[in-house]
Amino acid sequence: MKKLPLAGIVGLLAALPAGPVLAAPAAQVFVAVKTPEAVDAMWRAHLCALLPQPCDAQALKLHRPRDGGAPDDYLLTSDKPLAMARLKRDAGTGGWQLAQLHDFSTYVASQQRDRPSTDPELHLALAPVLYPLAEGRWAVAVTQRESESYSGGGASYVTADFVPLDTPPGQRAKAAREGVPYWCSRSIRACFSEKEYKTSKHCHDESRGSLRIAYDAPAKAGGPYVWRYTWLQSEWPAHTGPAGNKRTSVDFTDDSARKPTACDGGLQ
Repeated sequence: MKKLPLAGIVGLLAALPAGPVLAAPAAQVFVAVKTPEAVDAMWRAHLCALLPQPCDAQALKLHRPRDGGAPDDYLLTSDKPLAMARLKRDAGTGGWQLAQLHDFSTYVASQQRDRPSTDPELHLALAPVLYPLAEGRWAVAVTQRESESYSGGGASYVTADFVPLDTPPGQRAKAAREGVPYWCSRSIRACFSEKEYKTSKHCHDESRGSLRIAYDAPAKAGGPYVWRYTWLQSEWPAHTGPAGNKRTSVDFTDDSARKPTACDGGLQ
């Protein structure tokens, strides 16, 4: 039997995995049902009845899994009450079955704490995404939007608290990560005469930003996933053409001393 040279043995050993390979986690994304009335003409009333009361039927949004999922799987998000529900629809009877309900109506968002009563009210909502915390554990983003308007423009700044879905009944949910810049948009008018509107390439200073998250497998099985954030932002100054729209990205982690300033205001 021919012996393998020592160098060859070392090469084979180096190619072998050191331990079990853990798959990289990924978020579960849901997309809006474009015509929910085609699914159920009375879906708002029917689904409001499954949620904590009082329920604002106009504050409901119906979603389907973007990847996979059975034909009868749906996700419902509600602003009032702040809640998320996993649903199944019986194709035969047309009835709705509540599979899971997550009630966040008592959750105190990070931007609400110590907020002066004179400040504009924050709009709270739930993003239709499930974010992986650890194997079998998920969180939802409680988004907090503050807006301001002015002549010829306006701005919206959104932060997110990532709140676990497995909070025991009767206990107040506590965020796993909070105050993370999530989305922003700002537009400031820069043309004030008819001549400027006719001659300027671009009559607003515009900023837009959004968050991306990448997930690393844990150091050991069962441990928490590592989140890595990238903040993407575009700045398009007034009176410049499309080439003036500059895009930047900033990477940060939960341990970063400072988070990106979204659209130059609102969030620090």
